[in-house]
Amino acid sequence: MERLRYVARAGGGDPAVVVSETVEAVRGLAPGPGELVSVCRNLVERHVACGPLWWLCARLLSEPDALAKSWDLADEIAEDPTADHLVAALPDDATVLTIGYPMLAARALARRGDLHVLAVEAGNASNALIRLLDRNDVEAIDVQPEAMLAAMAQADLVLLEADACSPSTALSAIGSALAAAAANASATPVWLVAGRGRRLPQSYVDAIVRRVSCNERPWESEFETIPTDRATNVVGPAGLVTMSPAALGAECAAVPELVRPTTT
Repeated sequence: MERLRYVARAGGGDPAVVVSETVEAVRGLAPGPGELVSVCRNLVERHVACGPLWWLCARLLSEPDALAKSWDLADEIAEDPTADHLVAALPDDATVLTIGYPMLAARALARRGDLHVLAVEAGNASNALIRLLDRNDVEAIDVQPEAMLAAMAQADLVLLEADACSPSTALSAIGSALAAAAANASATPVWLVAGRGRRLPQSYVDAIVRRVSCNERPWESEFETIPTDRATNVVGPAGLVTMSPAALGAECAAVPELVRPTTT
């Protein structure tokens, strides 16, 4: 129980770590069906923008014997092939524009020494991306948000990463919507990186958006939504595909109990 409290309190971090810590804590607790619903609600309320955690909790609540195979579910997130597909799909010697710290995309970019990365600042997160790329001898340039349009003129491709998405809406780092709009205006391709566990039912994405929104001061939020039709392609566990509603179909069931706020 104490480990479960720790997982619920911990913020941010690698979704694969959050999922594996959750599996270890929940298996140790061995909750009954009613208690598992309450546990899952608490977890997604504490890690609102972690799409893979919503995916895990939905599968635990909707699939027979899911708790018994929960380590297999954690492995699906940890062994997500999305970054490998992105490494293979990126054009040679391309100039790629990113926003903040796109975790899956960062792993791919660090393995492609021929690329040039224009890392647009978002909440100081791009500094970590630049350090990672520098360590791997990948050229990376820090771009301030006000210079995004100038950088866009030099970009061959824009990579935006979804923390969670549905066929119509993607939740991504603040600044992503502007990047998508600018790319569309300049006919620059936009690839949406949507790794394992990020493609969710619309009801989950709606709940996430409500909970992360800063309604009175939206410019202070870490996240914003992007209409998915602003992207030209999707990169996910199946590889690079043309953007379509089917490409972002939900990977888990919609469990109504999961989106109801907990009373504890």
